[in-house]
Amino acid sequence: MPIKDPMHVEEITPQWITHALREGGVLKEASVKSIEKKILGEGKGFLSSVVQVKIEYDFEEKDAPVSVVVKIEPEEGGFKDFGDEVDAFQREIRFYREIADTVPIRLPKLYYAVDQPPAYSMVMEDLSHFIPGDQVVGMHEQQVIKTVEEIARLQARYWNNEALEKIAWMPDFNDISWDYIEKWPSFVEHYGYCLDDSGLELGEKLGRFLDWKKDKILKRPRTIVHFDLREDNLMFPPPGEEGAILILDWQLTIKNIGAFDVFRLMGGSEIPKERKGHQFQILKVWHDTLLQEGISNYTWEDAIYDFRLGALAFLCTPVHFHTEIIGIKGRTQKLAEAIFTRSFASAVEIDAASILPE
Repeated sequence: MPIKDPMHVEEITPQWITHALREGGVLKEASVKSIEKKILGEGKGFLSSVVQVKIEYDFEEKDAPVSVVVKIEPEEGGFKDFGDEVDAFQREIRFYREIADTVPIRLPKLYYAVDQPPAYSMVMEDLSHFIPGDQVVGMHEQQVIKTVEEIARLQARYWNNEALEKIAWMPDFNDISWDYIEKWPSFVEHYGYCLDDSGLELGEKLGRFLDWKKDKILKRPRTIVHFDLREDNLMFPPPGEEGAILILDWQLTIKNIGAFDVFRLMGGSEIPKERKGHQFQILKVWHDTLLQEGISNYTWEDAIYDFRLGALAFLCTPVHFHTEIIGIKGRTQKLAEAIFTRSFASAVEIDAASILPE
């Protein structure tokens, strides 16, 4: 009888885990006898559900994982529709299959993936002993610095080169600015309290230059951009343990300006009192790491311009997605308020508006 791929957390079975691990080549003869499931990161992810699965086998087999992480699509909603529209799961699966082994940063292993509709899923190495980030609380300066160093090392491998151009399946944009003008009044109505007058003025002005923004980005040096680089997609080494910060959730990767990720991370995740006044110091760490990794012909002035351009590009994200969370309470509401408040304030602080036409 064919093994049914799970479409919901409840449908993850011992038989399916056995099938996945055997297909992935990490299980030879043993079978999964029983499993214990635990939802991870509730209220953090929007495009997937993540489940830790602890495993008991019918007999001990060398190198068989005692637990895995399973990632599947959410059951319904606007974020699921968006994920399907942009092929989020297929994009992440291809990232792990084709790119993860080529970059000098620590990433979880992909054991098995279902990349055909209607039941997308991934079975991955369980690294939940790392400490998950909490974006509502916010990141400290040293955590931000270490993360931008990691993303710069990855981006340097695909910096405006032939290797990047060969990734035909990765788009240049996630098209989220097309309804900015239409949704801006609603954003102001429901979340305008998160912005001060300068933020509201910047958001209003940006709506007049969306085509200009896209045209400018297309003319800038490109690399792999995570696009959703924020603290809820990071995991930190346990106390007393040396190691790199883990960057997870590569569902929205694009070929775009690398400084977008720097602004996305700092503007959306860093504790405001630590962020304010040192944004360009963080950018300098990212730029210096690119230079150390061999990137040339990309000046400090280039980095500053792209940083501001990336800020303008990111501000389209809250406006586009805010309609999906109107009325939602709890952590999702707190997360949205933190992102909206921090990102617009940070864009004002780095004077992102200075590159817009008069």
